[in-house]
Amino acid sequence: MDFIVNEVMDGNMNSTINAGKHEKLNAKKDYLNGKFIKTVEENKDAMFRLAYSIVLNQQDAEDIVSEAVLKGYSHLEDLKNAKKMKAWLFQILVNESKACLKKRSRMDLVEDSSLFEDNGDNKENNYDLLEFVCRLDDIYKEVVILYYFEDFNVKEIANILDISEGTIKSRLSRARAKLKEFLENDNKWKG
Repeated sequence: MDFIVNEVMDGNMNSTINAGKHEKLNAKKDYLNGKFIKTVEENKDAMFRLAYSIVLNQQDAEDIVSEAVLKGYSHLEDLKNAKKMKAWLFQILVNESKACLKKRSRMDLVEDSSLFEDNGDNKENNYDLLEFVCRLDDIYKEVVILYYFEDFNVKEIANILDISEGTIKSRLSRARAKLKEFLENDNKWKG
């Protein structure tokens, strides 16, 4: 008889413990959902700029951002550190952008720099540096955008792109040299 009572008590205890675990899991899920929504809202423009800088197509960039947000949300439970959510989301975005480029059957990309133009009266003198960045090879363009436009540090960029910090530093250095060359050869920057 004591055996049956102990079984029933153990069963009740387990269900109480399981209910506590369930509440903690729900609280964690709610926290991650809220943080995810906030992260997306705060970074949606930056995400679009990065995707656009890689694929150079407005519609593709919009689709990539949507797909990255969807993938991020559906794999939110896989995120190991909520503090790194932004970098994690940008890593998904970069991977989606690269996948989009691979899917394209032809590589003659048309640059629509009008998305980055200033609508001021003096457009001829208002030359956008981003136009030069878009001329860079993809491997340099993505590190420049992440470093200078999105304020990620070298370590975060290395995690996002899944390459070494040394490679990031090397690509940034080469990109700076190439940008300097572009600027020196452009009549509008010579003054």
